[in-house]
Amino acid sequence: MARLLAGLAFLALPIVELVLLIKTGQAIGFWPTLGLLVAAALLGVAIMSRQGLTVAQRTREAVATGRPPVGPVLDGAFLLLAGVLLIWPGFITDLLALALLIPPVRNKVARWSVRRLAERTHAQAKMYQARMQRERGARGAAPRPEGRADGPVIEGEFERLGEKGPAPHPDKDRDRI
Repeated sequence: MARLLAGLAFLALPIVELVLLIKTGQAIGFWPTLGLLVAAALLGVAIMSRQGLTVAQRTREAVATGRPPVGPVLDGAFLLLAGVLLIWPGFITDLLALALLIPPVRNKVARWSVRRLAERTHAQAKMYQARMQRERGARGAAPRPEGRADGPVIEGEFERLGEKGPAPHPDKDRDRI
């Protein structure tokens, strides 16, 4: 249901923007309205051109200090989104962009986005695990022994150190797990 409402809002946005532009043009005139749109677009271009370098610099600083660069990358991504919304013609998108330029608002939107992404990822992982268990059951696979954790099987080679015995033949594979 939420996706349907979001889709309808996305489709209605250009119509609402156009109506608002027409009403603004009638209220203050064509040239002032056009001036506001051009000024917002120029501000958006300035923000986007500045953010590319700033995000790269803050990401490098975070990595150099041993911190994960998630914060600077998300902050930069939402500032770039604000720039795109300012370039997009219309006053509603300009208001959304101006809201994203306020750091506390941007931080709340970033936290909400990360939390939502984590919830969706967790739900998808649960669905994947349930599907794998159903497939294992359908194939008649034996249940795993008690105390053994489910996880990936990692294939690799090993060599027993400190044991006396014949040296492995260079053409033959070593013991496999």
